[in-house]
Amino acid sequence: MNLNVEEILSCTNGNLIFGDLKKECKNFSRDTRTINYGDTYVCIKGEKFDGNDFWEEAFKNGADVVIANKLEINNETKEKYIKQGKTLIEVEDTVKALGKMATIKRNKYGNSIKVIAVTGSVGKTSTKDMIYSVISQKYKTLKTQGNKNNEIGLPFTILSLKES
Repeated sequence: MNLNVEEILSCTNGNLIFGDLKKECKNFSRDTRTINYGDTYVCIKGEKFDGNDFWEEAFKNGADVVIANKLEINNETKEKYIKQGKTLIEVEDTVKALGKMATIKRNKYGNSIKVIAVTGSVGKTSTKDMIYSVISQKYKTLKTQGNKNNEIGLPFTILSLKES
């Protein structure tokens, strides 16, 4: 149920700068310090940093695919990563692309996945953790880590769905 590059391009209206359309994207990350071999790095722009500044570091640390926006790459650099079998996708907005990719991934599971959403002003994380604790006794479960329940954290959680 993983996404491949072709599906990512289709749902995000992205451009393939170089790489393999059939490459499968199993694990997604936004932190080059925790990239594992074969991961897909999504360049997220934060208040104090721009993930686009780290796209090459992601490749050096083992990422196979990078999803970025508005990079300027010279031909020498491009050829270097093509020879390494790397894939680079350019999208207009990586946060919006992340949401679209999560939607496609979620839709692959159809109605077989039930979703519980917790809203309110206070106690959401504790409540989520309690619900998870009870439900995981009987069912396979997945929850957002900590309080990462925003437009970035939730899509990364959905993209981490695995069949097991």
